[in-house]
Amino acid sequence: MAPWILENLIIGLSFIVALHFVPAYTGVSLAINGITTNYRIIKNVSDSLLLTCSAVNNTCDEELVWLRGDRQIKLKAMNQINISTVCVDPITEDDTDATFSCSLKKNGNVNVTVHLDIRFIPILSRDGEEEIEVFAGNDVALTCNVKSNPPAVMSWYKDNNTLKMMAGRHSVHWDSSVFRLSMRKIQKMESGTYTCMAKSTLGSSNLSFHLNVKDKPYELPIEPIIAGLVVIVLTALFGIFSRRSQIIQTCRKKTDTRVENDTQ
Repeated sequence: MAPWILENLIIGLSFIVALHFVPAYTGVSLAINGITTNYRIIKNVSDSLLLTCSAVNNTCDEELVWLRGDRQIKLKAMNQINISTVCVDPITEDDTDATFSCSLKKNGNVNVTVHLDIRFIPILSRDGEEEIEVFAGNDVALTCNVKSNPPAVMSWYKDNNTLKMMAGRHSVHWDSSVFRLSMRKIQKMESGTYTCMAKSTLGSSNLSFHLNVKDKPYELPIEPIIAGLVVIVLTALFGIFSRRSQIIQTCRKKTDTRVENDTQ
């Protein structure tokens, strides 16, 4: 047999073997709940979710691997070959934006991913206490932490009425997770119940803060008192110093008189 014929035969056999036995060319794909491409699942909090990954077009048993994010999920031996399932029950708001990926153990490049989109009414929490006491003239900030999907529309109320914002004294900071009301030089008339309100297409939630503005306690003017005492002491010392000659002469006369009396 001519050498070139033998060479071509070997190459052809190698190609056939690669098609049937090398993972990259097996034609095996994966499907999660029957879908072979990456996709998004929309669910509500408290729902349950069952994900089933199956090997497609496989000619032999395929071992499957599940990942949540970048963390591998531990599976029972009977739940790893050709078909594998994972269950999320119940779904919570912490599952929002979670990803579940199924891949071949022998070739991680063969995979399919599901992205979770969990919907829930706004969840609010506060930084600090519900009851807040502050002295008049001080600054105060009320912080409302927000979790919501879909995003919520936020607003502040005072004593059940929409809060009237005062330029230069009231300001609001709002990002995806924090809604903060800052008030400068608070006045006693601003005592009351402040409510953080969150509204989305699924519902609304609110969180209240009870603000008590107290009269500023009387403080002794320490610095002026100290300055006054210093002036008094310095004045007394200056007076003594200016009359030192007279004081010395008086003391000498008294001493001389006492000596004369003692002599007699």
